[in-house]
Amino acid sequence: MEGDAVHRCAARLDALSGATVVRNDFRTPSLATADLAGRTLVATRAHGKHLLTRLHHDGADDLTLHSHLRMSGSWTVVRKHGTHGRPLLPRHLAVRAVLTLDSGVSLVGIDVPVFELLRTRDEHRVLGHLGPDVLAGQPTATQEEFDLGEALARLGRDPARPVVEALLDQRGVAGLGNLWVVELCFLRGLWPWTPVGEVDLEPLLALARRMIRHSLEHRTGMTTTGVKRRGENHWVTGRSNRPCRRCGTLVRFRPAAGSGAPFTREVWWCPSCQPAPAGAHGP
Repeated sequence: MEGDAVHRCAARLDALSGATVVRNDFRTPSLATADLAGRTLVATRAHGKHLLTRLHHDGADDLTLHSHLRMSGSWTVVRKHGTHGRPLLPRHLAVRAVLTLDSGVSLVGIDVPVFELLRTRDEHRVLGHLGPDVLAGQPTATQEEFDLGEALARLGRDPARPVVEALLDQRGVAGLGNLWVVELCFLRGLWPWTPVGEVDLEPLLALARRMIRHSLEHRTGMTTTGVKRRGENHWVTGRSNRPCRRCGTLVRFRPAAGSGAPFTREVWWCPSCQPAPAGAHGP
């Protein structure tokens, strides 16, 4: 899940701020007994790929429902309910959470793998390890400004690390997913395995922020070529063994490998537009 998609989700949930939870149903053991009835939705914010839905109740600690959508999770707003007040949804959906509101709608978390309820003042527990959000400054962000100095310092801690891996590690900068990183390397002419210490990071991050902000603000669907037609909207992503749009060289592909650290993502690149440094070994 890319950071701009998470911020769009945060905006949908934030639009319901002011409504009060009537009842909730968490289908995850750690929250099975949690009762949010009577709590008012204050705001929903995003940091990188993390969602924070804040809830208030007079006389009690403010709480935050922390969720992470990973690759397949989603939050949806359901307006149709059955006779028992339960949202009407297809039975095959993996519903993990339902918050029914006094406004007549329900927030439904589908296939969301991570849920956690914590005090709002303790949000740093789930965000503290993350780097600056590339979408800092957006209305749905937890940060008012992007801390470039902090981002540069974090990315520079391991100068030998391949740039594609450094940018995907949310501890450096938060919010960039596989598609944005692959396309970003192409647009900057970077061989994806160039050591991050050899990369001019300031213009790289400036372009990353410009691209992802444009996608969020103009709802372009993560288009990087400027063309919205399917199959023409990316420079190299998904184009293995097809001609590079810029030079005609066949695009190369490295599949994902592993399941944990050091898990590697799928990578597409043009060997002519993104040449490997002399003496460098291939992936």
